[in-house]
Amino acid sequence: MNLDVVKEYFALTEQFVTEESRYAGIFHPDIEQTEYPNWLTAKLTVSDWKVLFQRMPNGAKLLLSQNYDIQHAFETENAVITEVIWTAVVGADLGTFRAGQELKAYFCCVFEFRDGLIFRQRNYDCFERF
Repeated sequence: MNLDVVKEYFALTEQFVTEESRYAGIFHPDIEQTEYPNWLTAKLTVSDWKVLFQRMPNGAKLLLSQNYDIQHAFETENAVITEVIWTAVVGADLGTFRAGQELKAYFCCVFEFRDGLIFRQRNYDCFERF
């Protein structure tokens, strides 16, 4: 079931796992992740495998913890769409963020699959004001 792959992806991300080998059974080698502009990402950002893994450590630099709570999931043969409430706690003072600060966002994530792996991911992230 593709939803199980998405859940595994969220679990690894939640734990700040950045080892590429841990995602071999989750991401297709030609993965493309698109993040649409939001409070944290000023412009449309498209990441391939290499860029995705360069960006991954950024969360652990800022956050003490994070949680992905799937509210709804819709699955077809080759796609999963999730509505997720993301919460996090800032771990260190950085820019406008302060240690202990709580963050909350509402994500809609569209995952397309190829060969049982996430091939395309589009994130529509709506953050509450910081």
